[in-house]
Amino acid sequence: MKRVDLIKEIAAEFELIANRLSETEVVTMASVVELEPQHLAEIAKRAQKLTGPKNVKLKTVIDKSLLAGIIIRIIEEFGALFIKARICPSKGGDRFQL
Repeated sequence: MKRVDLIKEIAAEFELIANRLSETEVVTMASVVELEPQHLAEIAKRAQKLTGPKNVKLKTVIDKSLLAGIIIRIIEEFGALFIKARICPSKGGDRFQL
């Protein structure tokens, strides 16, 4: 029965190993509301530029404590990078400014 409790831990460890082997960086993005797919794609693209040639897997979190904007967290092997961004009006609609 106690083995069932280990499933989440085993799955998390498997994901870490799989990401390391596929050179995938997990990027956590917190916002107060759910974002449009085109905005998520732009965030992933910019995060990939920051991490180099690695693949990017974007995990989104809804954080009601934020007033506006987003917070992006990229965990590197030797530290973490936090990026704050805001949405600015532009000719083509809302865009993110990192």
